Amino acid sequence: MDSNNYRVEVTDAFADDIEEAVTYCETQSGKQSAARFLQRYDSFLELVSMLPGHGSLIGDSGLRWRQLGVFIAVYQVDEAGSVVTLLRLYHLSTNWRYHILGSSE
Repeated sequence: MDSNNYRVEVTDAFADDIEEAVTYCETQSGKQSAARFLQRYDSFLELVSMLPGHGSLIGDSGLRWRQLGVFIAVYQVDEAGSVVTLLRLYHLSTNWRYHILGSSE
Protein backbone atom coordinates (compact mmCIF):
# COMPACT_ATOMS: atom_id res chain seq x y z
CA MET A 1 0.00 0.00 0.00
CA ASP A 2 1.04 3.55 -0.68
CA SER A 3 2.21 5.61 2.29
CA ASN A 4 -0.42 8.24 1.42
CA ASN A 5 -3.21 5.78 2.22
CA TYR A 6 -5.31 6.25 5.30
CA ARG A 7 -5.24 3.64 8.05
CA VAL A 8 -8.63 1.93 8.42
CA GLU A 9 -9.84 1.09 11.92
CA VAL A 10 -12.93 -0.92 12.76
CA THR A 11 -15.02 -0.37 15.88
CA ASP A 12 -16.21 -3.40 17.82
CA ALA A 13 -19.77 -2.57 16.74
CA PHE A 14 -18.75 -2.57 13.06
CA ALA A 15 -16.91 -5.88 13.46
CA ASP A 16 -20.07 -7.38 14.99
CA ASP A 17 -22.15 -5.89 12.16
CA ILE A 18 -19.86 -7.49 9.55
CA GLU A 19 -20.23 -10.90 11.20
CA GLU A 20 -24.00 -10.50 11.20
CA ALA A 21 -23.96 -9.39 7.55
CA VAL A 22 -21.97 -12.45 6.48
CA THR A 23 -24.39 -14.69 8.38
CA TYR A 24 -27.33 -12.87 6.78
CA CYS A 25 -25.91 -13.30 3.26
CA GLU A 26 -25.16 -16.95 3.86
CA THR A 27 -28.61 -17.64 5.33
CA GLN A 28 -30.48 -15.75 2.62
CA SER A 29 -28.49 -16.82 -0.45
CA GLY A 30 -25.76 -19.30 0.45
CA LYS A 31 -22.02 -19.39 0.92
CA GLN A 32 -21.24 -17.87 -2.48
CA SER A 33 -23.29 -14.82 -1.58
CA ALA A 34 -21.39 -14.44 1.69
CA ALA A 35 -18.09 -14.81 -0.21
CA ARG A 36 -19.15 -12.09 -2.70
CA PHE A 37 -20.06 -9.81 0.19
CA LEU A 38 -16.62 -10.32 1.74
CA GLN A 39 -15.00 -9.52 -1.63
CA ARG A 40 -17.03 -6.29 -1.78
CA TYR A 41 -15.98 -5.52 1.78
CA ASP A 42 -12.29 -5.97 0.88
CA SER A 43 -12.75 -3.64 -2.11
CA PHE A 44 -14.50 -1.13 0.15
CA LEU A 45 -11.59 -1.20 2.63
CA GLU A 46 -9.16 -0.52 -0.19
CA LEU A 47 -11.31 2.31 -1.56
CA VAL A 48 -11.73 4.16 1.75
CA SER A 49 -8.04 3.81 2.52
CA MET A 50 -7.16 5.48 -0.79
CA LEU A 51 -10.13 7.86 -1.19
CA PRO A 52 -11.75 8.37 2.22
CA GLY A 53 -13.80 11.36 1.03
CA HIS A 54 -15.45 9.28 -1.68
CA GLY A 55 -18.48 8.41 0.46
CA SER A 56 -21.44 10.74 0.75
CA LEU A 57 -21.78 13.02 3.77
CA ILE A 58 -24.57 12.35 6.26
CA GLY A 59 -26.06 15.79 6.78
CA ASP A 60 -23.66 18.05 8.65
CA SER A 61 -22.57 15.29 11.04
CA GLY A 62 -19.14 14.94 9.43
CA LEU A 63 -19.84 11.23 8.98
CA ARG A 64 -19.85 9.51 5.60
CA TRP A 65 -21.70 6.55 4.15
CA ARG A 66 -21.23 4.19 1.27
CA GLN A 67 -23.38 1.35 0.01
CA LEU A 68 -21.86 -2.09 0.43
CA GLY A 69 -24.15 -4.60 -1.28
CA VAL A 70 -27.48 -4.50 0.57
CA PHE A 71 -25.83 -2.66 3.48
CA ILE A 72 -24.78 0.89 4.31
CA ALA A 73 -21.34 1.40 5.86
CA VAL A 74 -21.06 4.49 8.06
CA TYR A 75 -17.61 5.85 8.75
CA GLN A 76 -15.65 8.83 10.03
CA VAL A 77 -12.56 10.37 8.47
CA ASP A 78 -9.80 11.95 10.56
CA GLU A 79 -7.83 13.85 7.94
CA ALA A 80 -5.22 15.11 10.41
CA GLY A 81 -4.44 11.59 11.61
CA SER A 82 -5.04 9.93 8.21
CA VAL A 83 -7.45 7.47 9.82
CA VAL A 84 -10.81 6.15 8.62
CA THR A 85 -12.93 4.65 11.40
CA LEU A 86 -15.67 2.27 10.34
CA LEU A 87 -18.51 2.84 12.79
CA ARG A 88 -21.58 0.80 11.83
CA LEU A 89 -23.06 -1.32 9.07
CA TYR A 90 -26.82 -1.15 8.50
CA HIS A 91 -29.12 -3.10 6.22
CA LEU A 92 -30.63 -0.90 3.50
CA SER A 93 -34.13 -1.57 4.83
CA THR A 94 -33.41 0.09 8.18
CA ASN A 95 -33.79 3.78 8.90
CA TRP A 96 -30.04 4.08 9.35
CA ARG A 97 -30.01 7.88 9.18
CA TYR A 98 -32.26 7.94 12.24
CA HIS A 99 -29.82 5.71 14.12
CA ILE A 100 -26.96 8.05 13.22
CA LEU A 101 -28.60 11.47 13.51
CA GLY A 102 -31.40 10.75 15.96
CA SER A 103 -34.10 11.99 13.61
CA SER A 104 -35.35 11.16 10.15
CA GLU A 105 -33.55 13.46 7.77
